Amino acid sequence: MTLVNPRSWILKAHKEGFAIGGFNANNFEQLQAIVKAAELENAPVIVQISHRALLYLGNGNEITGLQYFADMAKRAAANANAPIALHLDHGTELEATQAIGLGFTSVMFDGESHNREDNIAISKKIADLAHKMNVCMEAEIGAVPKPDGEELDEADLVLTDPDDALEFVQKTGVDILAIALGSVHGMQTKENDLDLKRLEEIRAKVNAPLVLHGSSGVTNEAIQAAIKMGLSKINIATQLNKAFTAGVRKALNEKENLVDPRKYLTQGMEAQIEVVRERIRFLGSSGKA
Repeated sequence: MTLVNPRSWILKAHKEGFAIGGFNANNFEQLQAIVKAAELENAPVIVQISHRALLYLGNGNEITGLQYFADMAKRAAANANAPIALHLDHGTELEATQAIGLGFTSVMFDGESHNREDNIAISKKIADLAHKMNVCMEAEIGAVPKPDGEELDEADLVLTDPDDALEFVQKTGVDILAIALGSVHGMQTKENDLDLKRLEEIRAKVNAPLVLHGSSGVTNEAIQAAIKMGLSKINIATQLNKAFTAGVRKALNEKENLVDPRKYLTQGMEAQIEVVRERIRFLGSSGKA
């Protein structure tokens, strides 16, 4: 198969009350694990890469990272028997436009560092380009904090205002909208709830499919309730990193003299495959390919 624009899957999920998983990868092994899980579950999946992962893959150059990851994902999709989308997660304007040209089928512009007017203007500019190239466009209104292991500053959490969400969608034409409901990026335990009342108010005004970032730190009960209320794409990253790292650590602890990366990385992949499969079933997208 070739890489697929996920918009039709997300619209189907939006209509039928399930969600599509957006699974982040930092390297080829994590990409392979996501694709394998999709095949085993006969499910559509969105493979995602973030700005910092691009820098990692590109030895400090995000555009080189985009090129590497686009090539890897195209090859993975060509050999997969499940539909695979390739998404840029939290990209800059330059990264988003470059990703579209390199064959990404979905992009997210992160306008958090811009004022409201510039966020709208740049999001619309990228959305217009994306639609010309049959690429799904995601943007964000509100702020999901990225503490990166540091103590959370509550001031960084800016919940989405329903009226702002409506204005943003109307003025930008984005396909899907990421909203802030109380989740936090990078959390390793599921302890956060979501502002479901706010979600209800946003859904009453905005008909576009909605996206949850930072789901690894949100309770399963809150995610399930939010899916029923209209969240159609759920991003998952830290849970995958935890599983992959635990698999690698287990392999190395069991055999102190193990130095072959193929062997310990394989155990990392196998651990991640199981987590991706579980999340696919949890979101309701298993069997939906």
